[in-house]
Amino acid sequence: MLKVLNLLTLFLYLVLSLNLKAQSSDSLKEERPQLIDIFKNATFHGHIRNFYMNTINRGDLKDYYTNASGGAIGFTTGNFKGFEVGVKGIFTYKTFGSDLGVEDEVTGKNAKWEYELYDVLNKGNFRDLDRLEELFLRYRFGNSYLSYGKFETEFTPLLNHSDGRMKPFAHRGGWAHLNFNSKHQVNLGWLDGVSPRSTTEWFGMDESLGLFYNGFQPNGKMADYHEFYPSSGIGILNYNFRKDNFKLNFYDFYQDKVMNTIWAEIGYNLADFNFGVQYVYQNPFSFSEDLSYVNRYVQPGENGQVLSSQLSWGKSGFNLALGYTHAFDTGRFLFPKELGRDRFFTSISRSRLEGLGNADVFILKAAYHVPKPDLHIGIEMQQLQGPETGKFEFNKYNVDESFQINSHLSYRAHGFLEGLNFNILWIYRRNHNHTDAQSIFNKSNFNQLNFVTNFNF
Repeated sequence: MLKVLNLLTLFLYLVLSLNLKAQSSDSLKEERPQLIDIFKNATFHGHIRNFYMNTINRGDLKDYYTNASGGAIGFTTGNFKGFEVGVKGIFTYKTFGSDLGVEDEVTGKNAKWEYELYDVLNKGNFRDLDRLEELFLRYRFGNSYLSYGKFETEFTPLLNHSDGRMKPFAHRGGWAHLNFNSKHQVNLGWLDGVSPRSTTEWFGMDESLGLFYNGFQPNGKMADYHEFYPSSGIGILNYNFRKDNFKLNFYDFYQDKVMNTIWAEIGYNLADFNFGVQYVYQNPFSFSEDLSYVNRYVQPGENGQVLSSQLSWGKSGFNLALGYTHAFDTGRFLFPKELGRDRFFTSISRSRLEGLGNADVFILKAAYHVPKPDLHIGIEMQQLQGPETGKFEFNKYNVDESFQINSHLSYRAHGFLEGLNFNILWIYRRNHNHTDAQSIFNKSNFNQLNFVTNFNF
């Protein structure tokens, strides 16, 4: 009996010893990072989107409508000693709608806005509309990071995501986000490529400028500057400062061979009020002087200057804002439409300041947020004064003075449907002076309905 107990004791000792060694080995394995861990800890994200758009032109002009469906799927690895890799693809296709290529009988033109849900550089393609939107390597340290590749940059008031179509702007290059503390942040970027909104291909900065409509030169001649600037890229310097009720944002955009743009913005909160001012100054580089007049993006001596201000009041879910922007007569305010959209206090959907000088913009905005349900209602009324059709010195796209109303309604679901949201945007725009068919078709004197359904995950 004693021998049996001794044998059992020895057996238990051996089992416990082996088990403890195995646990110790497993602990070491758990503590030692492995390549497979970055995939086990990876995250998926993306969205599914449906976009219905209907432009209703003046009674005697043709209307257009379309419905686009699609989505995006992104994958970001787990963090491995600060490093992570991300990739994201996006796709779109036309589910139904009118024939966007049918010409209006009066003007001889076809659809405009509806094509922007697909590929404006390959009109008529409604199926093969996929794009590699992100492919980057990122290194994180503290609250800062360094990125290289194709990615969504930090927001700037000129170069931005502008996710108002099926495909937003995407950029390629290097980016450093330096978050020193809650008061000071710095962003540094050098971008050498872009995939513009409503397109599927990637372009270098030397070929992206002028991909879209080039407009007019100040002397009235049609501009033609596409592929005349061998620009190596655009550099961005951004400094943000926050303290108590005060904020300061400073940006410098250095567009190689083209121009430099300085954007300064301050804001101050006092009780329920907020006051903000934006100032922009542009300086062209000497490279344009060696080009023919019609091939220049910006003319020598043009110094775009803009002053924009806003006073807003908000309380108990209600917000009211008054905004005013003045573009000086020192030159046109210019920034490539292929890179982003300007975000002045008076900029709204379907109406931007780019291309204008010697102009005034007034805006009144009102919005109300209902917490339960999560409902947001808003209206924006904008008045544009100063531009004269047929006079191109400060009017790159030959637009008329106009009045515009944007009304929007958005609802965000919670609970079981978390991630689902609906957005309705109704736009009405009219010219003040010129209302002939050629002047207004798909530009003004129209109503437009945008109904967007998103499911974000």
